[in-house]
Parts: sequence; C-alpha cells; structure tokens
Amino acid sequence: MILEEEKKADWFHRLPKEAINHFLESTSPLYEIKHPKSQIQSFQLSGESIISTSSVWGIKPSWCPDYLTNTKSEKLVSSPFWNQFINNRILIPVHSFFEWQTQNTGKKHKFEITFKSPYTYFAGLWGEERGMRWITILTGEANDKMKTIHNSGENKHRQPITMPIQNQNHWMDPTVKNPKDVTDLLYHFTNDETTEFDLNKETTLFD
Repeated sequence: MILEEEKKADWFHRLPKEAINHFLESTSPLYEIKHPKSQIQSFQLSGESIISTSSVWGIKPSWCPDYLTNTKSEKLVSSPFWNQFINNRILIPVHSFFEWQTQNTGKKHKFEITFKSPYTYFAGLWGEERGMRWITILTGEANDKMKTIHNSGENKHRQPITMPIQNQNHWMDPTVKNPKDVTDLLYHFTNDETTEFDLNKETTLFD
C-alpha cells in the first residue's frame, strides 16, 4: 500500500513493483544512515525510468585523506569538484540518522534523529570512482534543535538536506540545469519534523 501523500510524487509510480516493495520495508538497514562505506539505497531518473540502486556511502578522492560522505550544498555551484556532479542528482530514502553531541563534561553522546514521516528523502549526488558507484548526502545550516545536538567538530551546526514531495521530480530531472533552479529546490527540515533519542543518556536522580 502506498500512502496517499506519496501519490503526489509522480516519479514513484515509475518504479518497478519489486523496487516499491523493497522501499516499503522501512525497517531495512538501508534506511538508517550509519557509517561511511555503508550500502545506501537511492533513486535516480534515467530517461523515462526510475532506477533503484544501492551504492557506497562516501567517496575518497585522491586529494583527500578521508571519505567524503556529506557535501555542503553551498559547494554545489562554487566547487569545481562537486559542480561536475550537479546533474547526478538522487533521492535517498531515510528513516533515521545519527549525530554526536558534546556534553558539558566533554563526553560525547550519540543521538538518533528519526523523521516523523515514513516517506522522507535526503538530497544526494552520485558518481563513479574506479568502477565503484558512490553517493554523497548534501547538508545545509542546521535548525535550532539540530544545532544543540550537532554542536561540535569542524562541520558543526549542519544537517542533511531533505527533499519535499513537490520538489522531487525536478530534483531528479537532469534537464534542470540552471544552478539557481537546482539550489532553489533544497529544503532544510524544521524542528517539528523529527524526534530525537539520546542513545548514551546517563541516569540522574531526576530520571
């Protein structure tokens, strides 16, 4: 069964039946973005067809010592490296993702951030490196609640970019090439669209 709201996303109806069935298995580990090199499912427009594939989360360019799992959305246009993939746009279904919060004590707590809507997608890009297909997730400035969680590190106060239903067809359409038309599609999810759980919560006298 497909939710009524999902019927507004035209691309979804071009998926093969088996891909839809797989997508609806929301408890699949593919829907929990956990760590670099994970196999992550994504949807891509190819001609008139929608392709569902699994790809490695992250790329390690020759000039970078680390895996690049996330990409600042601001670099889509400004970075020569990321700009070459601006038309390789995908949707990544997600149930939840994880961030670390630094406590006043210096300890780090792992938070699971879960989307209230079971039909949420990250905006991503895909490419190929040495015959291996990879994907990266775009990020933007964090909302007020996410800023309190993702509060340390070089890329603090960031959150993944999600793609609302009304923008999904245009996001996957490679004929949408104007940079401003592309960046105008990006969406920053709000405080009330997620629930958060501290996986390392420490018991106190007040609990």
